[in-house]
Amino acid sequence: MENFKYTGEIFSLLSAVFWGLAVVFFKKTGETISPVALNPFKNVLASVLFLITILVVQEPLLQPFDATGVNGFSVEDYVRLILSGIIGIGIADLIFFKSLNILGAGFSAIIDTLYSPSVIFFAFIMLWERLNFIQLLGAMLVVSAVLFASFRLKNIPSDPKELRYGLFLGIAAISMMGFGIVLVKPVLNKLTSSFGQQMWVAGFRLIFGSIFSIIIFAIVQRKRDLIKPFYNKKIWFHLITGSVLGTYIGLACWLIGMTHATASIASILNQTATIFILLFAWLFLKEPMSWRRVFSVVLAMAGVYLVMLG
Repeated sequence: MENFKYTGEIFSLLSAVFWGLAVVFFKKTGETISPVALNPFKNVLASVLFLITILVVQEPLLQPFDATGVNGFSVEDYVRLILSGIIGIGIADLIFFKSLNILGAGFSAIIDTLYSPSVIFFAFIMLWERLNFIQLLGAMLVVSAVLFASFRLKNIPSDPKELRYGLFLGIAAISMMGFGIVLVKPVLNKLTSSFGQQMWVAGFRLIFGSIFSIIIFAIVQRKRDLIKPFYNKKIWFHLITGSVLGTYIGLACWLIGMTHATASIASILNQTATIFILLFAWLFLKEPMSWRRVFSVVLAMAGVYLVMLG
């Protein structure tokens, strides 16, 4: 696998595909579960699945320590993994959902298009990654496609201060996600030939994100209202399937893709998740496929082609 030229790109796209499928299953629950309750559920479930995977492939639960980082993980590697999980998953998710509550889904989807540009920016200043002209053109096509598909300005806060606050939180959340990803990239560069270690890193990083999401759930009020939807047995199949597809398989593919490709390229291809959500919502939820959505899909696929061509 490590010698195949497009391993990183293919797994980055697969990550977007599985996340797109996961969103469809989450939508089938009726979207009645608050993200404050959904996040710890899916994160803990995926953490358990990663633990099982690690045991099955006989990867040591405690990785070898090496101060130099050559024959094991150094203190710096562990710090990067922990901070990446806390900042990129825990804190970023929290303030993104706070922004979502202020701005609404339409405006938040637009802010979400800053994901790959933020990764490209941090990868440039922290890792000195560069994109050639063809790849930059492809990135612009993908981001434009997602923006065009997501552009809805409904229910925007009328209070300018509230709007600015929501925008600040949304941009900060996406920036933290990008920073968290680039922060862990040097550790991932060591794992190109070890599937077991890749799964260990995915699980280790997710555990710290899970702990943070559990803490948030623990301190919020009205917990009974938050867990009430879980009493509906009809949603459990879609809830578990969505969690497995998105937070377990999708995250595993994301990490493999990020390991084998540059952070910039992987993030551009990850961004196509929005496009796959449109396609799967049309196929499985019978949502209408408007000309805007068709154009967005074509534009995104053209962008993906240029990114991989470059």
